Amino acid sequence: MKFLRSIKFNVWVRFEAIVISMLVFTYVFLIAMFPMFYEWMKSYEIAEAMAYIKASWTVSNDNGDDFNAAVTRIAWKNKMYIELTTPYYRGVVDYLGGSQSMYQLDKTQYRQAALDSDTGIYYEKFRDERENNTVLTMCTYIGDKDDPDAFIFICSYMEPVGSTMAIFQRQFLFVAVIIMMLTVFISAFFANRLTNPIIRINKHAKELPQGKFDATIDDKDFNEIKQLAATLQDASREIAKSDDLRRELMANISHDLRTPLTMIKAYAEMIRDLSGDNPEKRERHLKVIIDETDRLSSLVNDILDLSKLQAGVTEMNMSVFDLSERLSGVISRFDILKENDGIIIELHADDGIMINADVTKLEQVVYNLINNAVTYTGDDNTVIVRLYRKEPGLMRFEVTDHGDGIAPEYLPYIWDRYYKVSERNKTHKRAKMGSGIGLSIVKNVLEQHGFRYGADSEVGKGSTFWFEAPEYHEQPEPEPVRQSIRLRKNNDDADK
Repeated sequence: MKFLRSIKFNVWVRFEAIVISMLVFTYVFLIAMFPMFYEWMKSYEIAEAMAYIKASWTVSNDNGDDFNAAVTRIAWKNKMYIELTTPYYRGVVDYLGGSQSMYQLDKTQYRQAALDSDTGIYYEKFRDERENNTVLTMCTYIGDKDDPDAFIFICSYMEPVGSTMAIFQRQFLFVAVIIMMLTVFISAFFANRLTNPIIRINKHAKELPQGKFDATIDDKDFNEIKQLAATLQDASREIAKSDDLRRELMANISHDLRTPLTMIKAYAEMIRDLSGDNPEKRERHLKVIIDETDRLSSLVNDILDLSKLQAGVTEMNMSVFDLSERLSGVISRFDILKENDGIIIELHADDGIMINADVTKLEQVVYNLINNAVTYTGDDNTVIVRLYRKEPGLMRFEVTDHGDGIAPEYLPYIWDRYYKVSERNKTHKRAKMGSGIGLSIVKNVLEQHGFRYGADSEVGKGSTFWFEAPEYHEQPEPEPVRQSIRLRKNNDDADK
C-alpha cells in the first residue's frame, strides 16, 4: 500500500493513462470518424470540379478543345465520371474504370431535382450493387434556370473504405501493443528520473534533526527540483549556523551564569572564614555578593524577556511621555560604573521630546543600547548619547562608542538571535552590566513599536546604534460648534 501511494507509482500510472487515452482517442477518431471525413473530402472534390466546369463553360464555344481537355484532366485526376448534357450534345468522360452503371443510369430525375433545388445543386449518395461500392453523385445546371444551357452530372466512387479500415485496425492494434510495451519502460524511466531527486531531498531532510547539515544535493535535470534542493541546502546552512550560534550563546550564557555564582560562593566563604570579624572587609565582600546577585538576576530577566518577546506574548502598555526626562534616570543607573571604571557618558538631548510608546520597554531599549556601548567602548571610556529632532515630527536617539567597530559584512547580522561577531569577540567579553544579549531585546521591542532602527560602524573608530520614532504632538480639541437658534411664535399663539 505504501508503494501505491508513492510519487513514482503515481507518475507511472498517470503516464500510462495519458498514453492509453491518446490511443483510444486516435482509434475512435480514425475508425469511427474516418468514413465521415472521407465522404466529406470526396464531396468537396466533386463540388470543386463542378464549380470549375461551370466557370469554364463560358469559353467552351470559343475554345472547345481546351474545355474538353480540362474536363478530361479533372476526371482523370479525381477518378470521376463526368457527363455534360446539352439539348444537342452529350459528352461523357469516365475514369471510374469503365463502369457501365453510370452510363445506364437515368439522369432525368437528377436534372429535375437540381432545377427544383434552391441552390441549383442536387447531391445524393447511394449503393451500386453491381460495382459493390458506394456512389456519390452531384448534378447542376449551367445558365438560366428556365432555359438551361447544359447539365453537369458528376459521379465518384467511395473507395473500399471497409476493407481499408479492417487492415488499418489490425495495424493499429499491432502498433498500439508495441507503443504500450515501450511506454511501460519509458514511463518507469522518467518516473525514476523525476522521483529519485525528491527521494534524495527527503532523505536529506530526515537527516536534519540528527544534526547532519552538510549533505549536498546535485540535480541538473529539473529547474523546480533544483530550486527545491537549493532551498533545502540554504535552510540546512542556516540551521547549521543557527545551531552553532545557539551552542555558542548557551556557552556564553553559561559562563555569565557560572561567573556570578562562583564569585557569590567565593565571597560568602571569605566572609565565613576571613572577614566575619572585620566590618570593612565584610562590607566590601557583601557588596560584591549583592552586585553579582543583581547581575545574575538581570541575566535571568533578560533571557525571560527575550523569550516572551520572540514568542509574542508580551502586551504593549502605550502611553505618552517625555523621553528627554526619562534619559537622565536611565543614565543614572550607570553611576557605579562612572565611579569604579571611569566611564564617561555624555548626554546631548533636546528638551520636550514626547513620544507614544511603552515606557518600561523603551527604557529597556535605551538601557541596553547604552550598556552595549559601555561594554565595547574604546580607550577613552566615553559613550555619547544623543536625542534630537531629526526633522519635524521625527525624533532620533543615538548611542556612540569609540571601540573597535564592526566590519560591514557583519552589520546586517548583529541583531539576529544567537549571533555574535567573532572578530569583535575573539574571547567572550563579559558585560559590565546586564546580560550581554541586549541587542536581541532591542530589535524585538523596536519592531513591536514599529520604529526604525539600525547601526553605523567603522572598524577602528567605533559604532553608533540608533532608532527613530514619530514625535507626539497633542492635537487641540475642536471648539464646540455654536448654533444660533431663533424662536418664532406660531400664528395661533399670536392670536391668543
